[in-house]
Amino acid sequence: MKKDITHLLNPPKKEKLHEGIVAQIKTLIHSKKLGIGDRLPAERELAKLFQVSRVVIRESLRSLEQSGLVEIKPGPAGGPFVSYNLHKPISAAAHDLLDQGKLSLPYFLEARQAIECVTVRRAAEKAKKGDLERLRQINEWLIKDIDNPETLRKHNTAFHIAVAEIAGNPLLKLMVQSLLDLLGVVFPNAGQSKDFIRHTYERHVAILDAMEKRDIGRCEELMALDAGYTANLQVDR
Repeated sequence: MKKDITHLLNPPKKEKLHEGIVAQIKTLIHSKKLGIGDRLPAERELAKLFQVSRVVIRESLRSLEQSGLVEIKPGPAGGPFVSYNLHKPISAAAHDLLDQGKLSLPYFLEARQAIECVTVRRAAEKAKKGDLERLRQINEWLIKDIDNPETLRKHNTAFHIAVAEIAGNPLLKLMVQSLLDLLGVVFPNAGQSKDFIRHTYERHVAILDAMEKRDIGRCEELMALDAGYTANLQVDR
């Protein structure tokens, strides 16, 4: 925890206790007075600083956790830590649609193709040599860990998020993260065979080659193909 933040916290207005606390902590995060990984004071200390009950503090932390700005870690060394997973609310909303039976596999496919084709187009227009090298390194991790299929989703997600970062549009990155996060929940064990990993690696190589050539149309075609493998997944629920 940064030692100098306690003087930045003030008791909130009585009528909206938890909203005032949430607003203050959000401001500290957005202004970078608190950084990712910083530990917030314990519940008891926060209650004392804000002059409210621990129930109000729990409500405030729960709200921050739902917004993706705080992660509550369990255990003796746990507690509230600053995070920056702004895609969480979108993922949660999509998960609710899934639970209601309003979200089917074809919708995943349609959404991924629509969003990621735009993303790779922008990335291909902007990518520099260093960007392409970074993407190739991430893809090499995927094939290097072929005997450890549990890492497939991690490396595949990192590749697609890196493409979105190169595109430079934070909203596109947010949507890509949300879709991949939700797919990880809905299809936790899908596509982890060695053949699937090799094919994923090869699709990424083709995308990178097209990006290097600035072949925008080919990039979109290949990304649509890559996203299209969503149609082969089976819901594990």
